[in-house]
Amino acid sequence: MEFLIPNMNRRIFVKGIGLVSAGLILGTFGGCEQIAEAIRNRPTRRRLRVGSPEVDADIATYRQAVTLMKALPANDPRNWAKQAAIHGTAGVGFNLCQHGTEHFFSWHRAYLFYFEKICQKLTGNTHFGLPYWNWNQNPALNPAFLDTSSVLFLSRVNTTVAGVSAVSTAELDPIFADTNFYTFWQQIEGTPHNTVHTYVGGTMGGFGSAMDPVFWTHHCMIDYCWAKWNIDLGNNNTSDPAWNNTAWNYFVDGDGNTVSSITAGITTIMPLLSYQYEHSDIGSPVAQKIVKTKADFNKLEDRIKKGANIKFDIKNRISIASKTAISIAKPFTAQPRANAGDFAGIINNDAAKDHVFVRVNYAQLPAESDFFVRVFINLPDANANTPVDNIHYAGSFAFFGSPMPENNMHMDMAAHHHVPKFLVNITPTLQRLKKNQQLTDKSPLSIQLVAVPFLGKFENPATELLLDTVDLIVSPIIINTKEQ
Repeated sequence: MEFLIPNMNRRIFVKGIGLVSAGLILGTFGGCEQIAEAIRNRPTRRRLRVGSPEVDADIATYRQAVTLMKALPANDPRNWAKQAAIHGTAGVGFNLCQHGTEHFFSWHRAYLFYFEKICQKLTGNTHFGLPYWNWNQNPALNPAFLDTSSVLFLSRVNTTVAGVSAVSTAELDPIFADTNFYTFWQQIEGTPHNTVHTYVGGTMGGFGSAMDPVFWTHHCMIDYCWAKWNIDLGNNNTSDPAWNNTAWNYFVDGDGNTVSSITAGITTIMPLLSYQYEHSDIGSPVAQKIVKTKADFNKLEDRIKKGANIKFDIKNRISIASKTAISIAKPFTAQPRANAGDFAGIINNDAAKDHVFVRVNYAQLPAESDFFVRVFINLPDANANTPVDNIHYAGSFAFFGSPMPENNMHMDMAAHHHVPKFLVNITPTLQRLKKNQQLTDKSPLSIQLVAVPFLGKFENPATELLLDTVDLIVSPIIINTKEQ
């Protein structure tokens, strides 16, 4: 996102968030011209790739920052292990991270922001921006993370996500077409986010994932997904005061001082004021939002700060299964018990007005997460070898983490219980099946959940998944007022 902001005055960023909040983002820059200059020249987060001197310089700074963080005393809150433990602790559990909650995006954005500030302070490079791993465009890990002599290296199960459907354009495009903040977040988390974590594996696949330097580049990409959806695509976040006012008081700045209050609402404008992303495609090309005038900036900033009355409303719900234990070694199929009228309403759903989702909630995380789950519609014979270009394929999701140990407290942090719940938009699949005359008003609907091992075979084929609920739900499409 590129912003060329001439003669910007202080009102632009102070209005609506307050002087204290603005200071949390920008620090003290002095007069209006210094502030405008700071925003124009805010750090750029670049796409990791080979052959770019700018990216190579960012990698060098990142390598230096990790080295310096690891050298800090163990009681320094900026220490590498201390920063990673905010998210989770290997063998113990997730600590303060927000997974499976409506603050998945906002919490991780704040986490990245203050981590970046620590990197800038320790290296003395105030222009440093965390690079992001665009696994859609560059599926292989950057070579800098594969050098065994580098502080950026850790042993990993996979070093490329090439061929993984969760990061493919075909699977990402329908997710980015979703204009509802709540359903967009859930699909980004369950599909590309979780899958990349568990597919890369090793430290990245578990509670201590933030100990892997790749973690920060992966979450920078997740943050870019939110920024692109919110800014370039013109979609709105929720304006719910409870969401906006949610605050955290345990992050630390570049000097190691605790930040007294950073709210979810403040995180929404961070990409406008404190950093910017180098443009790259995620899925099909999307035009970059370029702001050249103060009036345009004001308009964009107002929209981002205000959000909209976004909710996750459910117009129709049909239960498919509940309280069921299933084996990952055997595909699960279920047909909802509903009358013909209910099915007809789902099948004839107006795709321009409503989305149809399969919502899958599990009672707990599985003992192993060396697999992902593919969702098919009306394909009882679906199995792990059924290709994703099959007309019945709807999407996928993956688990991240494992069941919480009984002793789930670490460093005085209350461990975060990660509830595995997933959404898959099956509207495009229903439309394809109807177009090919494989679905009619009187057709029954069945759902298949197929576990697919990452490495060709399951670590433990006897692993059971405890389904809590599986539902078909219909939710209205959010119609946003797009910027002209």
